[in-house]
Amino acid sequence: MPPEHAESNYRMVNEALLSKVPVPAENIFRVPAEESNADAAAQQYEKVVRDFFRLSPGNFPRFDLVLLGLGSDGHTASLFPNSPGLRETTRIFIANRIEKMSTDRLTFTYPVLNAAACDMFLVSGDGKKDKVRQILEEYKDFPASHVIPQNGELLWFMDRAAAG
Repeated sequence: MPPEHAESNYRMVNEALLSKVPVPAENIFRVPAEESNADAAAQQYEKVVRDFFRLSPGNFPRFDLVLLGLGSDGHTASLFPNSPGLRETTRIFIANRIEKMSTDRLTFTYPVLNAAACDMFLVSGDGKKDKVRQILEEYKDFPASHVIPQNGELLWFMDRAAAG
């Protein structure tokens, strides 16, 4: 992501969300998405998370809340169908190669998502209703289907269109 887009996205999130909740600034860690080397950015961010949570090797952070979206292909975070990140079990944060987009996307891994106290999907739009139904009613195998908190809650918030 170009530096100007990364900074613009951070300002937007800060204005719309972070400035409205009592989260200390020192507890906010922006992902360095503007870095040209995605693997180096992922390693750098993983170190930030490990240091903040004082994690030993092999341990994962437990976030209070992870907000997730749902892509029309069933992806969540940047865990896309058939991408190598779906199989990652030891890392916290990775550069996930998305061949169909010819790019790397930075993302937390399933062990982190599934260690959260609460994973919350926010889904909107008519274009998502089929995937929502396939995941929640037909139990189809999509990346979003693998978000299963081990000791936490899984919540889905949808508008009427997405809920079908």
